[in-house]
Amino acid sequence: MAELNPPDAERVRARALVLAAVNCRGIIDADAGESYAEPLWETLGEWARSPLFAGEIEPEESTLLTAPLGTLNRQTAANASWRSEGMVVLAWAVGHAELPDVMTQCDPREVAERLGLLRGPSGAMVRTRRVPAARIEAWANTYLTLHWRLREYSLRPVAIDFVTYARECGWGPLRIDHLPTVDLDLAIGGERIDACGKAAFHNALSIATERHQAFNWLLGDAEIYSEVTTDT
Repeated sequence: MAELNPPDAERVRARALVLAAVNCRGIIDADAGESYAEPLWETLGEWARSPLFAGEIEPEESTLLTAPLGTLNRQTAANASWRSEGMVVLAWAVGHAELPDVMTQCDPREVAERLGLLRGPSGAMVRTRRVPAARIEAWANTYLTLHWRLREYSLRPVAIDFVTYARECGWGPLRIDHLPTVDLDLAIGGERIDACGKAAFHNALSIATERHQAFNWLLGDAEIYSEVTTDT
């Protein structure tokens, strides 16, 4: 088994800002022509060229940040906007955000402002600290559990005794202490998973996927963020 190499606080800070910039770029693409969008796009370009991003930004992210407004395809913009859920995990890990409830979307603007994204590279926050590894591991296991149940339901859409399975299964560890349940299965929006709507299910799956990746990166699963696995 490969030895894990968790990123230090400075790398976590830089990666959180990269994800904040990517999220912002995805959101503003549809607003090409609006008075606020062009200056913000220019700020994102400054970030893409900044020394802080130099060792952390990946080529596809750099291309996305500097692409002219209005040129992203719909799926690329949507994927970029979901990076906010990894961003909030990393911002939490360096003390600049609270973790939302497990299936509640974060407020990307609030988190980006706390990180200093909108102030540009010269005004970004400098205080960094990393939460203890044990807390990161506990949350990583929680999102592994949530992500597994959502993927399992997407393959076999029937209710199960999720509570007993999580307690007795031979892999994991699985943690359900922060996961809502109804009638022994996962609940989404107060409804058992087999009764929730498709939109609520897919939102929960997107949140779980992005946060699971972020927590696994914090654990040192891979050096490069996009290469982090979220196997369940």
